[in-house]
Amino acid sequence: MAEVRFENVTKKYGNKVAIRNLNLTLKDGEFFSFIGPAGAGKSTCLKMVAGIEPVTEGNIYIGGKRVNDLPPQERNVAMAFETYNLYPNFSVYDNIAFPLRSPKIKSTMTPEKEKAAVEEIANFLGIGSLLDRRPVQLSGGQKQRVSLARAMVRKPLVYLLDEPIAHLDARLKFTTQTQLKKLASQLGINIIYVTHDYREALSLSNRLAVLRKGVVEQMGTPEDVFYRPTGDFVGRFVGEPPINLVDGEIITKDGKTLFKSGEDFTLTIQESCLGQLQQAIFEEKGKKMSRLGIRCQEIKIGKNKISDSSIQLPIYAIAREAEATLFTFELNRVFLQVKVDNVAEKYSMSEKVWLDFNQNHMFFFKKTIEIGK
Repeated sequence: MAEVRFENVTKKYGNKVAIRNLNLTLKDGEFFSFIGPAGAGKSTCLKMVAGIEPVTEGNIYIGGKRVNDLPPQERNVAMAFETYNLYPNFSVYDNIAFPLRSPKIKSTMTPEKEKAAVEEIANFLGIGSLLDRRPVQLSGGQKQRVSLARAMVRKPLVYLLDEPIAHLDARLKFTTQTQLKKLASQLGINIIYVTHDYREALSLSNRLAVLRKGVVEQMGTPEDVFYRPTGDFVGRFVGEPPINLVDGEIITKDGKTLFKSGEDFTLTIQESCLGQLQQAIFEEKGKKMSRLGIRCQEIKIGKNKISDSSIQLPIYAIAREAEATLFTFELNRVFLQVKVDNVAEKYSMSEKVWLDFNQNHMFFFKKTIEIGK
């Protein structure tokens, strides 16, 4: 396998910048994911590594070798797309075997080796019984796995997977995720994975990068990105329900630092949070402001006051789930959500309850995205 390195890489389509000054190194044997909304530049990164799209500025290295000027067939990478791109007149077997019949590989590939390679990956992905069928005889999920098998049947330096399981149903998606993780672990292969589904990225990746408008907002382990978001965009994009974001004024009173949002929300900030808060202050209409972020699981709810920092708000909505209850509160033009395990206490709409914030898992950000109802 081989590491992949982006060095000051920029990609432009005319005047539009798709990727801006990307610098990162994907380690040998790493499962690395790009996540982000549509148009963030995720697929563009893969296509530049594959040679499908040229680099506008900067360099890409695979295994220490600069590949900017190499055509796709000389880069020794394999790519699977969200779309299947199967040959309709070929059997499943021939579709999977197609990469093994390229001039560069065919000379070293006996029919026995080819058969063994195709059957191994087909059985691994649960399509071993479909090898004699044509694509028209397959379901969407089966076609997706054939496409994935075709990309993975040979042993390239890097596997590039662009939303490869997007069309699978929930059960097959979970099974295929498990298989991909197992394959990556067993063979130590390099995988660069693109998805808009943060759950896939968190469950599969060693590391991931969150892209927004062609720029890396945060890069790190799944734990870093989920539990320690560096900006409001990352916090909002990674997590369901999304992280609560509340804008408020920073006030100093009687030696204490307060976060005030509207008339009903005033939170005393503990000393351990002050350093982070100072880095996230911005001015708005002459006031010192910051954006508070906290995940819905990190807020306690109770009928009685929980601590000196607790605040009281009326319940706006209640959504009961199988194992938890989601409470919604209206706060200064935004909604605040709290998710708790189902408890014996009964709550009703408009009832005033006490909320207590876990400040060890609370963040402060500068404002970069719009929030609201």
